[in-house]
Amino acid sequence: MVVVLVLALLVVPPVYGQYLPQRLADYLVFGLPALAVGLIAGQARLLNIGVGATFGVAAYVVAMLSHRGVLNPFELMLAALASGVLVSGLFAIYAVVATGLEYLLLTLLTTSAFFTLPLLAVTVTGGENGLGVEGPVQVSFGLDPLQGSGFYWLLCIVTVFWCGLSWYLLSARVGRATIAIGRNPVRAAAMGYSVHAYRVWVTLFSGLIAASGGWLYALAHAFVFPDLLGLANSLNAVLYSLVGGVDYVLGPLLGTAGLRFLAEEAGQQTTQSQIYIGIALLLVVYLLPDGVTGRLRQLLHLRRARHLEEMVEVPETGATLKTVEETEGVQNLELGR
Repeated sequence: MVVVLVLALLVVPPVYGQYLPQRLADYLVFGLPALAVGLIAGQARLLNIGVGATFGVAAYVVAMLSHRGVLNPFELMLAALASGVLVSGLFAIYAVVATGLEYLLLTLLTTSAFFTLPLLAVTVTGGENGLGVEGPVQVSFGLDPLQGSGFYWLLCIVTVFWCGLSWYLLSARVGRATIAIGRNPVRAAAMGYSVHAYRVWVTLFSGLIAASGGWLYALAHAFVFPDLLGLANSLNAVLYSLVGGVDYVLGPLLGTAGLRFLAEEAGQQTTQSQIYIGIALLLVVYLLPDGVTGRLRQLLHLRRARHLEEMVEVPETGATLKTVEETEGVQNLELGR
């Protein structure tokens, strides 16, 4: 099933053409910070509002270095990821010294502080006017984001890589331990697990994912601006992950695609699109507390349970189920022949 979805993601949009590859590319870019939120909130049970800061810093690093003559795509990628790790290191410290509401407020205030950084160094960041990326095709491995399907396939490969790695790590011992710590940190600590160490690793890992999203955003749009560092960008990632479902790897990506599609379509139909989006969010949160993927998983379990009940139910037509002794007797007669 997963292989079919990946192949469809790689093949169908380029074949369909028109604006679909660019539209899905935007969903994938913003789906990566949502995936980062899903890992922290869904597995470690830490609601990080600072993912947008990690995303924005990585995007700004690409733009600023390109203005300094650094146009090697591999160097820019490594620099963006390294900057994401540095920012995530700050949030990792918060994960060690605080939990719950204190952790939430620390990440929120830090994100608000990062929003003002471009205004403090206007000559380097462009201030409120933003900053363009020099050599957009060269820094994108020679792939034009607006022509052809090469850049879209790059986004798909990066997204599939992070999703696959996330699924593998969550299925491994480190992932199971992180989930256990998120559910009950006191019990996990009593069993000998280092609660702080596991929280640090999931924060840094999710920071890498968010930073890769910022790197890809800078390549795709060739322009960065202060709002990428702002609180609104972080809250959008949180909403995407909550709507899609934080307990599953694909949930944040589905939530991103669904909400951004709804916003685009509503924005074309009316100027009051935010009201309708807010109503839709309220309905989803109320009716689907586990997100869309959580609800789909529940429906699948119910369907399997009903199917099993139908298989073991005794028919009402007079037929009876064979006992074990009868079955063994028949088998012995057949062997005797």
